[in-house]
Amino acid sequence: MKNNDEILRYALESGMIDLCSVQQAMEKKERENYLAQHKYDIWQGSNNGKWYTYLPEKEGRKLVKRTTEAKIHDAIVEHYKLQKEEELTIDSVFWSWINQKLENREISRGTFDRYSNDYKRFFNKEIASRKIASVTEDDLEAFIRQTIIGYELTHKAYSNFRTLMLGIFKFAKKKKYTAISISTFIQDLALPKNIFTKVIRKKEDQIYLENEIPKAVEYLNSNPTIVNLGLLLAFQTGLRCGELAALKPTDIVGKAIHVQRQEIKYKDEVTQKIVHEIKDYPKTEDGSRYVIITDNALETLKMIKTLNPNGEFLFELNGSRLKYYNYNNAVTHMCKALNITQKSMHKIRRTYGTTLLDERVDEILIMQQMGHRNISTTQQFYHFSNKIRETNEAQIEKALSF
Repeated sequence: MKNNDEILRYALESGMIDLCSVQQAMEKKERENYLAQHKYDIWQGSNNGKWYTYLPEKEGRKLVKRTTEAKIHDAIVEHYKLQKEEELTIDSVFWSWINQKLENREISRGTFDRYSNDYKRFFNKEIASRKIASVTEDDLEAFIRQTIIGYELTHKAYSNFRTLMLGIFKFAKKKKYTAISISTFIQDLALPKNIFTKVIRKKEDQIYLENEIPKAVEYLNSNPTIVNLGLLLAFQTGLRCGELAALKPTDIVGKAIHVQRQEIKYKDEVTQKIVHEIKDYPKTEDGSRYVIITDNALETLKMIKTLNPNGEFLFELNGSRLKYYNYNNAVTHMCKALNITQKSMHKIRRTYGTTLLDERVDEILIMQQMGHRNISTTQQFYHFSNKIRETNEAQIEKALSF
């Protein structure tokens, strides 16, 4: 049985529903609701033919008149609509904005959950309950600075927070709930560099070191479970965890892997449980790619197919597809077994990117292998020195032996 979203989409695509007519019906219903809540009489003057009514104000009421009954109705509707807008809080605007983006498929359910969690983290009850029409630029600057300092935000965390600010107030400006031009405001906001918390990352936490990689590979080959072989393939291909979890045997094309889908996760609205779902598109536009693989990777794939010869997905255990968390759990177990610094699946991908850069692989090819649009992305976020101290000392000794 089709769900409501599929039925609605079919009705729209087949022309069974006219969006223009639906919008007109909604506006008519909204107008009727505003007129129904109006408690004062509407009358026509006996001498001049004008139409009159009272409109409520904070202190009492005021008399208004118009030339026609339709125009007096317009004045009533405009008054209550404006009153409603003035009562809108930051909280109500946020949920209107994010729900509209989800309904319009501008964001995924996973992004919806991430935005929601960030909002609940940064926007306390005091700011969330503020009437958005009453918020000034001074209020915003104070709130932003307090949030950065209070939560000790890094530049990256501030970027997530800023996304919410831009979304809420752009939506509010479009709906005429506020006059603040948030893009201009954020652009002009002068925030000193020392206001942000600086995170000192140790290289051993960001990447697998040159002496750890062979240990990890040997461990995975010596313990060839289906999930461990997934980790091994990640070392050999640099695939994202969500891409690995979504691979099918048909994606293996000669000496390449066709990356064309991903696993996403989100919280179910009804059950509130985390749902892991396969989407038939990659994480980014450039994520759709053919990743060239080595002979070693082909051997790994043969072992995987031996353990899971008939599965729809490449990585299955007892008929069930392996999920994102299965790989993360396996990485944790591997690091403990090898007695090395704990690292995530993403650090395997960073190790792969670093190796390609260190081996001076052609930049265009690196971008294709990683699924990046610009080589600067790989260089900035995926290139770390994984050399141990002895290697670095030897390099310096060799370079300065004169």
